[in-house]
Amino acid sequence: MRLDGIRLAAQVERQGGGRRHTNGMRESTTLTLEERGLRQRLARLRPRAAARARAAAAEAIGWLAHAVECVVVAIGWLLLPALPLIAAVAAQEPAFALRYGSTLVRITHHIRATWRGRSISRMLIQSFTPASAREPQHILGSCTHCGNCCLFRSCIFLQFDAQGQSSCRIYGGWLWKHLSCGSYPIDGHDIELYSCPSFTAVPSRYRVIPLVAAGRPPGDDA
Repeated sequence: MRLDGIRLAAQVERQGGGRRHTNGMRESTTLTLEERGLRQRLARLRPRAAARARAAAAEAIGWLAHAVECVVVAIGWLLLPALPLIAAVAAQEPAFALRYGSTLVRITHHIRATWRGRSISRMLIQSFTPASAREPQHILGSCTHCGNCCLFRSCIFLQFDAQGQSSCRIYGGWLWKHLSCGSYPIDGHDIELYSCPSFTAVPSRYRVIPLVAAGRPPGDDA
């Protein structure tokens, strides 16, 4: 009887140890599945968090650019009496100062067109927005000198010849390069804003294939 009791106790102990081992495997498997699910949830949350961060950054850049534009336009109105003289120096055109009254009227139109076209804020947004956050585009075409992009033909430095072709009095100079003029057109919005007939914006996902006249090899301009 004593021997049978010892065997029964050993069998119960083995069965208990097996159950404990099985429970340990179940706990380990449960923890592994929970960790895997947590990683999957984190992987799904990361793109959303990055998208929210990019949207917040874009909104902050937009507000800051708009604030700077308000300040610049306000300074322009405050300095309005002196702007014909400043324009004469910038363009090296004494006529701006000699025709003070007409120049003052044109500068008034210039400031209003600057505000209408949001040229300052758009230039700042373009400068501070990372390239990865912009929609890649190809700009096709060449300037036809219509003058539309020059603040809706209201720029103080814009002039037209006898054939109606526009030109800029400060073209290629230091001031021109630091204004939005030097990078026009930035994107399709620029082209649409000024109703520009010269350029077209094409998304970069489309491949642009240059056309060559039949019978002429590429690069042969002779």
